[in-house]
Amino acid sequence: MMWGLGLVSGLLFAGLVALPASAMAAPDQPYVNLFGGNTFFGSGSHLDGGGTVGLRVGQRLGRHLGIEAQVASAFARLQDQNQGNANQYSGSVIGNYYTFSGDSSPYLSLGLGASSDVFNQQIGRGTSLMGIFGLGYEQRIGDHFGLRFGVQDHLLFDTPQAQGGPLNNIQITGGISYFWGGSEGKRVFPIVAPTQSGS
Repeated sequence: MMWGLGLVSGLLFAGLVALPASAMAAPDQPYVNLFGGNTFFGSGSHLDGGGTVGLRVGQRLGRHLGIEAQVASAFARLQDQNQGNANQYSGSVIGNYYTFSGDSSPYLSLGLGASSDVFNQQIGRGTSLMGIFGLGYEQRIGDHFGLRFGVQDHLLFDTPQAQGGPLNNIQITGGISYFWGGSEGKRVFPIVAPTQSGS
């Protein structure tokens, strides 16, 4: 699984380096981002890491700020003799700060949400308040598409683990975005004044 994640990361990086610069993005364009990757669960969760898929819907509020809603599912396995499936589901609202206002920018994420997952067969499924801290990189491709790569630390509070206290899960993902609308993204056709014929 780790070699697959490394291969995807390498391909994404190579694609970012080879991409030509595109036109300035409209700062108010809403977008949808489909992503996938891997989640590494904290040792107290009694879960083995697994693949992750999710969806983000958001909008840039200006040249440097944005907000988005994120839902994700992680496909884990219990660390017991039965090795049963224990999928994790999470939802959150995240604020992003983009370092640059152009088409290519690293960004910082802070968010709050909830996570529901199985910690072991005795405890069963539990839902925890979740804080998010993340770092990422976004690259626009033309007017409507973009690539994103990011790392998020999911801090789960009040988890029913044996040692108590918060639990950290690390999520590494990459995905593709689709942008639409935006006042600056609309094409304006030039108005040509009629020519005057000589009398």
